[in-house]
Amino acid sequence: MSDVCDIDVSFVMSVYNKEYYLPAVLDALLNQRGLKNPEFIFVDDVSKDKSVEIIRNKTKDIKNVTIVAKDKNDGISMTVNQGIRLARGKWVRMLDSDDILPLNSTKKMIELADKHNADMVYGCFVKTGKEPLELTNEVVCDDFEYNYNPNALNAVLNGRFTRMGQLIKIDVLQKVDGADERVFIQDETIPLRVARIANGAIKMNANVVLVPKETNNLSKNTVQLDNDRFFAHYYMLLDHSRDLDKKSISKIYEKALSANWKYVKKNIKNPYCTFDFYKYVMAKLFALEPDFKFLEKNAKRFLSLDGVLRSKKQNI
Repeated sequence: MSDVCDIDVSFVMSVYNKEYYLPAVLDALLNQRGLKNPEFIFVDDVSKDKSVEIIRNKTKDIKNVTIVAKDKNDGISMTVNQGIRLARGKWVRMLDSDDILPLNSTKKMIELADKHNADMVYGCFVKTGKEPLELTNEVVCDDFEYNYNPNALNAVLNGRFTRMGQLIKIDVLQKVDGADERVFIQDETIPLRVARIANGAIKMNANVVLVPKETNNLSKNTVQLDNDRFFAHYYMLLDHSRDLDKKSISKIYEKALSANWKYVKKNIKNPYCTFDFYKYVMAKLFALEPDFKFLEKNAKRFLSLDGVLRSKKQNI
């Protein structure tokens, strides 16, 4: 086994019933260019299809591979965190098991991070509508633009960082314990938690994640997304409102109200006559301190919803 210090990047993939995507996803992942000694960690959340079998077959001749086949389904955040705890590289790049990475994307992300001494790098994603195997040879062009922000939290709160595929320095990621395990989907909580302590963030204006033709996935469940976006920001306020600056607090509050409003707009009769709309508009117009009583009311409504997947650790 290679020395831990030799591993430049650990790829952490959460897996659940993605046998349709995995052959192409693994082809692109295992052939990432320009890396010295990558590590591949797959954590399967009790798939009922051939996902684990496909991973084992595809990686049988690859070094630095860890496959964790769990015996109980814990949800995405807990699954991702299990992989993060096993990671040994300087960098961690996380991805879903239906995300295809351009072959040179990780190399370019590491180069930018090293150039600016930044702890986190993000890019864009694109829904291609293509079959997975059509995307395995894609690359990031050399002429993309990017933005470096020394204030990582400001970058995250004012940018769009809603998918996997990010690159984060391992010591920072492990220091914040990865995703918030109270929230089922990790997409919003990881950037928030990391950015609070990170030394700078880079946003690449290039597609570093390619989304193939979609079948059945959680992104189609808008109530789930609204729920998890709300709780990501709500818990951030509960946990850290005392140690964040006022501008960041008001922005996180606005984002929590925005997630709540998105749900109300789609699901409540006469939404524009509600107090939810009023609160949302006021937060958009003015930098407000959080109204925790109102947020708690929103949280209780979200928790009462049927058809929303929840972590066993969620509580308010």
